[in-house]
Amino acid sequence: MAIHLTAIIKSRPEHTEEVKTYLLNMALHSKKEEACLQYDLHQNNEEPSIFVFHEIWKDAKGLEEHNAKPYIQDFVKASEALLEENVIIYKTQKIG
Repeated sequence: MAIHLTAIIKSRPEHTEEVKTYLLNMALHSKKEEACLQYDLHQNNEEPSIFVFHEIWKDAKGLEEHNAKPYIQDFVKASEALLEENVIIYKTQKIG
């Protein structure tokens, strides 16, 4: 079953461009993954330090493999110093 995921990332204001670079790299590589059905990155117009991913993954196995990729792990390691708060992740199902 497909997994719909929304991730909200809030960078520290002084690290917004660095975080954006990481996230654009993640989007570039993630879209190439076999299990990736959708991987859209958005940036908040009023508060540029807030980024939102809207993702759809083929299945749980594909999402698990995605989370183990080096470009995801690199961001996870760097995130403690770059982010204002922990990444918020919502796993949802489409109901309409």
